Amino acid sequence: MAKMLFWLWLLILLLLNVIPIGNETNKALTDNRIVFRLDYLIHFTMMLFFAIIWGVGKRRNVSWFAKHETLKYCGVLLIAGIGLELLQLVLPWRTFNPMDLLANFVGAALAVAIIIVSKLIANLRRVKR
Repeated sequence: MAKMLFWLWLLILLLLNVIPIGNETNKALTDNRIVFRLDYLIHFTMMLFFAIIWGVGKRRNVSWFAKHETLKYCGVLLIAGIGLELLQLVLPWRTFNPMDLLANFVGAALAVAIIIVSKLIANLRRVKR
């Protein structure tokens, strides 16, 4: 189930990045000092969700890959974070935005950090037993 959730989420993100959508997600959340576009938060959160999927999978004893699962999962996550936005460079109906790329990367990097820390904690608990 968790593996299916991972691939389903990746497919959903791929579809969301290739279909033409309106500018509603580009609205700014502003006050007098800071301008922050809502879609940056969406990009960040959609990549961070992979850490939740990892956690669900680990609680259900999912083995993501036969060898080097943490490295491969995190690699796929970082490639997806960068690649999904770069894909928009070749789609004439989508617009590449370097800030979206940065938001994807920061969300993916935080997800990777959460995954690595959770893996270290799990290893420490295993050693204590």
